[in-house]
This record gives sequence, structure tokens and C-alpha cells, in this order.
Amino acid sequence: MSTDIRWTGWAGTQIVPEAGVWTSSEVSPGFCFDELVASWNVVTPPGTWVEVAAQVVAESGERSGWLVLARWSSDPAFASTSVAGQDDPVAVASDDTILGRDGRRFTQFSLRLSLHGPAGSQPRASLLGAIVSADARDSAPAPGAVPRGTVVGGVPAYSQQLHRDRYPHWDGGGQSWCSAASTAMIADFWGAGPTAAETAWVDYETPDPQVPFTVREVYDESFGGAGNWAFNTAYAGARGLVAYVTRLRSFAEAARFLEAGIPLVLAVSHQAGELTGAGYVTNGHLLVLTGFDEGGDPIVHDPASHRIVSDAEVRATYDLGELDRAWARSGRIVYVIRPPDVVPPEPPAQPNW
Repeated sequence: MSTDIRWTGWAGTQIVPEAGVWTSSEVSPGFCFDELVASWNVVTPPGTWVEVAAQVVAESGERSGWLVLARWSSDPAFASTSVAGQDDPVAVASDDTILGRDGRRFTQFSLRLSLHGPAGSQPRASLLGAIVSADARDSAPAPGAVPRGTVVGGVPAYSQQLHRDRYPHWDGGGQSWCSAASTAMIADFWGAGPTAAETAWVDYETPDPQVPFTVREVYDESFGGAGNWAFNTAYAGARGLVAYVTRLRSFAEAARFLEAGIPLVLAVSHQAGELTGAGYVTNGHLLVLTGFDEGGDPIVHDPASHRIVSDAEVRATYDLGELDRAWARSGRIVYVIRPPDVVPPEPPAQPNW
């Protein structure tokens, strides 16, 4: 099955809105796509928020309306949310993803960023972009070898199990907080995580208060969880990092980020017996890729920690083929999160970062 993937982003002065709204040009990625996931990096002063919307054009020429993907702020007083139930005949906004209604595919897209807040205290945007893809889910990996023995050191290990049943109004508690725990690991790795003063509101004893803090920051009220992909990267972007959601074609592409010193968050899904040693099954899970062992198998920081309540159980090594099949179920979604001065690898001819 062929897979087409293209990331298109705008940065810096290109996305300074006029009158509080910026609309991108219409983008033709060069293939018909079936999914779109947007990303944004915005600093939102207290009392301000942004709306991110996308419009797509179907192969038939039908144009969707503007579908809202997020009403978002890093201000904890604001309830960030995707928007469910948007009734459009062409496309569907499904939490963090635009999909075709009744199997439609698209040839073009546009993004719109709207800033909201009092005069003189508007949000400041530094990145807006989207990954579009065709036939990415359950596709075969692109050819390429991984570098054996390549490991990014210093990534902290946070188990979501340490937070079981805590703050159950956020998706039932820590047993569901894999995405936020993974994002917290990466933010702390880059020195951009919350301070002790910022986490002082956490009201139970834990070595990793960064995890519930991140949950609060990335929680999607409509989705009812902390696993909205774009909300996680938006949180990291609001803390001064460059962060976005994209899709990769293989672990060989992922390895290029590790060689540049950039760990990645991977979205996976697997059932009983499909990921040896995991100790759990999942219809959707996030974990951190930190490297490859001498045999070429991926080394991860898995916040599920085999369902064991211990940060010491977070580091794991999984079979390359098994983890790739689990990753392929999401279309090989990753969070790319890095400081502005850390240079990413050169993208491929059909760029996906």
C-alpha cells in the first residue's frame, strides 16, 4: 500500500494575524489525501485564546466549511476544547483530525487562526501547520535500516501508573494519562517543564507532579481526555519549544531524529500478544522513543510501565516489527518537540517535517 505524507507549516512573521485572523493560502500537496492533523505554537497571555480551523476541497471540487479543530489556551482558567458535532456534508472534524465524509478524499486545504483577547494582550503565534496523508494507517514501513546502539540519554522516565485514580474528572485518572506523561518527559528533557511553584497545586505525594500539571494543560473538554495530539504539542509550543504532530514512514526516519538528539513521542495500538513484554493492551497509547539497542530493537520510555506502579519500569525494549505494526495503526503519528536552536534532520523529498 503506497503512503503519501506531506507536512506544510508557516512560522515567524508569516503568521502574524491582521485584525486577529490569519488565513493560509490554499495548499495543494500533490496527491489526494484522506486525513489532516493541524498543529500550532501560540503563547496565550491570561484571558486570551485561539481558534484553529481547517477547510478542505474534495476531489469532486466540493468545498467544506471552516471546521474548528480547537478553541485553545494555555491559561488554565480557559477550558480548551475540540468541537464535536460539526455538521458538514464534505468533511468531519474528529477531535484532532479532519476526515472525509463518506470516504471523500481531498486535493487542497487551508488553515485559519483566530486570536481572541483584550486589546493589547493578544496571543502570539510562532507556528501553524498541518500534516496531510493518504493510506497511512496500517501501511507497510518504507525501506531503511535503523542505527544500532543509538540512544538519546537523559530522558526522564514517568509512569502514569503512579497517578492511578487521581483527579478522576480528567479522563478517570492517571491510568489514562499516557500522552501527557510522554509529553511531560520530553518537556523536562529539554528543560521546559513546569517549576515546583507551577506544580504546587498538585495535592498528593508524587515524584512526578509534572504529569498531572501537563494533563491539566492538554485536556480536551469535548474529547474528554488528555490524548488530543495537537493539544499536547501546543502545550510544548507554549513553553518555548517548536512542537508539532506529523507522520513518519518508518523507524528509519525516526532514527534520523534520534541521531540529531531529538526523542519522539509515538502513537501506538495493540491487542493481547501483539507487543511482547508490554503487559497491557490498548486501542490508543503514547510512548517515548529514545533509541535502538545493539540488535536494532527500539528502546522506549513507556508510561504504562507494564501496569507496574514504578518509574523504574518505564524503560523498555520492544521487538522492532511488533512495535512498528502497533505504530502503523495510527499511521505512524509522532510528536516532534525540540528547542528552536536544535536542528532537525533534513526532510525527505516529500517532506513530512
